[in-house]
Amino acid sequence: MTEQDQDGRARSDAARMPRPYRFRAPRRIEGLPERLPDAVRAYLDVLPEGRVVGFNLAPLDRTGIPVWFVSLFLDDPFYVGAMPSGIGYGATDDEALIGAVAEIAENLMPTVALMKRKRVERRSYDELVRVHGARFVADPLTLCLPAGSPVGRDTPLDWTETKRLGTGETVLMPLDVAATDYFELREGYRPFTNLITNGLGAGPDVSFALGHGVLEILQRDGNGLLFRALDQGVMLDFSKGEGFEGLGPETSSMLARLDALGIRALPKFATDQFGLTNVYVVGYDRNPADTPAPIALSACGEACDPDRERALRKALLEFQAARVRKAFGHGPLAFAERVTPPGYVRSFIEKALPSLDLEESRALKAMLEWIVLPPEDLRGILSDTVYSERSTKRFAELPTTHAEDGHARGRIACERLGAAGFDMLYVDASPQDGGVGIVKAIVPGLEVETMSYYRIGERNTRKLLERDHPLIRFGQATDTLLPVRLTPEAIERFDGRQPLFDTALAEEIVGSHYPLYREPESHHAPFRLEQRGQAA
Repeated sequence: MTEQDQDGRARSDAARMPRPYRFRAPRRIEGLPERLPDAVRAYLDVLPEGRVVGFNLAPLDRTGIPVWFVSLFLDDPFYVGAMPSGIGYGATDDEALIGAVAEIAENLMPTVALMKRKRVERRSYDELVRVHGARFVADPLTLCLPAGSPVGRDTPLDWTETKRLGTGETVLMPLDVAATDYFELREGYRPFTNLITNGLGAGPDVSFALGHGVLEILQRDGNGLLFRALDQGVMLDFSKGEGFEGLGPETSSMLARLDALGIRALPKFATDQFGLTNVYVVGYDRNPADTPAPIALSACGEACDPDRERALRKALLEFQAARVRKAFGHGPLAFAERVTPPGYVRSFIEKALPSLDLEESRALKAMLEWIVLPPEDLRGILSDTVYSERSTKRFAELPTTHAEDGHARGRIACERLGAAGFDMLYVDASPQDGGVGIVKAIVPGLEVETMSYYRIGERNTRKLLERDHPLIRFGQATDTLLPVRLTPEAIERFDGRQPLFDTALAEEIVGSHYPLYREPESHHAPFRLEQRGQAA
């Protein structure tokens, strides 16, 4: 399921609920190994009925790391246009398979859970606070509203329940932020921002899943104004004689192997706020002709972790997986068909077509412009931003805290945020009978999607002011110089002045880089390109 624009899907009330779960025969699985990790089977057991198809994308690129693509062809006609799929990567097939199937679960199960959940419709924050108290209602002015949004504390919204970490208290959250897909909204409801999936997490239990989701939010909150079109070009410095300072054997080997393959990997520093290492990796083929598909040049791997070594490992693996994922999803259909079962790509497009037609048109238009470029031209577009090298940061100086497993990593991240005064909330989408944990984490005050959807609050406003960046100004609002929506208390922290976000400048900065921020569904752009060619 992809982030789409705000048209929604019309259907009768009777058709707006999926069929209840019932006992089913063994799941139909095609293409996956006969022996599956227990975690994969645990996720498959909680998914709605449908045919599972999987295959390894690794043959599409010379890095060879396992990258498994798994999709679920849902049986229930309620989910018209829904084509849940996941891509997993890792050092082993098992690691990649777990990631792929977990991604399906964390994208689909919140939708299933929220549609069945009691909600409060058309009530304002002020009204709800009078009934429940401010502690138990999320203030929309703390949820990173789009600049210039008319939404305030008196705006009627739809709400759903979330839980507060530590106390288990119920906190009402606007569905606009809690939802991940338009299936979850009542007919005709228009959310105040494009729905996003940031903060989704899955794992063997809720605590693991929550830590996973929180680290993803921290990752994007930390790098959102520092990479892509705003890349600061801060290279990680590993140099120590002829070796790599501070690196373990696995990450050292990955860097050396990429170099030997003719791939210039660029590991970069984003931030170390909260004592966590936030890094990302981009790169390019030294010989443009070796690029699997030109769009692979836009690959990026990101990570935020208490352990700097683990952060770099994750970012390096994700960078390699992103090369394959982008080439598969946005490269020529014939290229993708090299690794898929016969007829799979056409079946995928046919199943997803109703959703494809609702996708954000800007993302599709921008991707169509990129996929026709030769690698030399796309590399030129990215050379001064994504590939920039302006300064260095010694990797050995980054903070690091040993965490023995995913539970420990999540616990450390949540403890650091709690100590900094952040409230951690989550939608619990875990199945009632247990088996796995699935959540959508929400941390008011942390911010994502500023450059794509102009969502900005106090935190990113202050970051931009500290850089003296013209995206934030004070003075008179205009059609493109829009008020940052803040609480009265936050306005006072800016000496009583109302910050303004320059959306025209943001549009200019992002410019041709928009496919780095929003991508259409897999195969959509090459499918539309093929249609154009047939019509010509």
